[in-house]
Amino acid sequence: MRTLLLGSDFTYNSAGNLVPIEINTNVGMESITLENVDNIFDLTLLSAFIINNNFTKITYIGSLNIINDNLSKLCVNSNLIYTYNYVEQGSITVPYVDDSEDHLIIRSSYDVSAIVDEEYCKNKVNFLNLIKNKPFGTEFAYINESGVLINNITSIEDNGNHPNFILKSVLPQYDTNIYPKLYKVTNQDELNIVLQNVDNNFFLMKYHINLSKVYENHLYAIRSLNILFPPNLQSIPIGKYTKLTSRNIDELTTFDAETFEIYSYDRSKYITSDGSDISHPKLLDTDSVEMMDGTFKLAVDLQIGDLIKTIHVYNPHNVDLSGDLTNYHITYDEFESGTTYTINTIIDKIKVDKLTNYVNIKFTDGTDWADTENSSYLVLKNNEVRFVYLHAGLISLSIGDEVILVDTSYTEFNSITKVVSDIIFSKIIFSGWEIMVEGEHIFLTKTEGEGSQSFAAIEHNVGCGASAAPSCNGTGCPKGSPCHSIGSACACG
Repeated sequence: MRTLLLGSDFTYNSAGNLVPIEINTNVGMESITLENVDNIFDLTLLSAFIINNNFTKITYIGSLNIINDNLSKLCVNSNLIYTYNYVEQGSITVPYVDDSEDHLIIRSSYDVSAIVDEEYCKNKVNFLNLIKNKPFGTEFAYINESGVLINNITSIEDNGNHPNFILKSVLPQYDTNIYPKLYKVTNQDELNIVLQNVDNNFFLMKYHINLSKVYENHLYAIRSLNILFPPNLQSIPIGKYTKLTSRNIDELTTFDAETFEIYSYDRSKYITSDGSDISHPKLLDTDSVEMMDGTFKLAVDLQIGDLIKTIHVYNPHNVDLSGDLTNYHITYDEFESGTTYTINTIIDKIKVDKLTNYVNIKFTDGTDWADTENSSYLVLKNNEVRFVYLHAGLISLSIGDEVILVDTSYTEFNSITKVVSDIIFSKIIFSGWEIMVEGEHIFLTKTEGEGSQSFAAIEHNVGCGASAAPSCNGTGCPKGSPCHSIGSACACG
């Protein structure tokens, strides 16, 4: 029996009811969710479905390792035959698998020949038309196949100083740096202006918001994962998780007075996927950065144009410095003798306020340090000086590694190493700043960790935070215009 794994996104409306906003096949998983990964899935109802239908084998067609892991464990525990047919994310065809009465086939990958995939997951307007007369349907406007505007919007909801309409792409594969767009209108004349943005590629729908449904002052959406059984359209829930917006909600949102569109800087308060992540040096409001003159300034007080102190790491082998995992292939003695202080200029500062995985590092001397998991720190690993992630990717910090710190009580460059004894992980709302610099891509930052007052970490700044960002014209993005990685290049906006 063939089934389809769907991801359905829900948000709360002003009445406090969950309403669906779209469905997706080829569904992915967020890298960071509010729930711990062990609490996302519950296969109890699926297990009962398997038993009631006398299935003896299960095949999963898709690319989600976490789905594969959960299904594999279920089959081992239930003495079922299990097969995993990996299909690369983005593929539009699936391998043929023999069907039978005792064979349950679960597909999450996209199938261009499947009606649900092509008609309702791919085309968001078709899905909204399907549910528009249901109690949970929403009002929207779009251009039909004849080029005529079909406007189902009959009311304008007052969301206060927050958007009440959203312009979304009909089809997937759109520029997430620009879309969806958000608007705030107060009357029909203003709505008519916004409706001019509707075309064959984009539709307008109500933006639902409920300020009583927030997590630490962040709006959120809920993604439900269900297996759809086509013969009777039975829907079997297997899990759900919560996606938070990237910015703290407040009453300071600004809109263009003529187009009624939200300013790009405020978009991330209202959408859970804005094309960006925290991948560059991130500073808590209370973290401090060493300035050119040796003083320290809190991150919240840093200004564009400030001159900060950084270092030039001895690089006798001329290794590429653009990557955040640069290995200098030098010993610690070579690092100490050849590294010097330099000066750098801050060229942009962007607010960061989102859920992130956080790492607390314990050292053998009883002190500790903390930062986000994808921060890249200079360490001594296997007797080589190199940058590693704190906990991300293939090369990350391990117990026994030595974190290299700068002793800021000295005028001349002076470093020490601290041996990692333990690494503890948690999730926090990281409220701070992403800093872009002009030259050397290295920061000297202090944290409030115990015993850290005299030391600064050596943290790498890459991608859009580096000066060699091609799509940013080598100078970083304008203030308030986020910079986004696209492959090895960067884009602003």
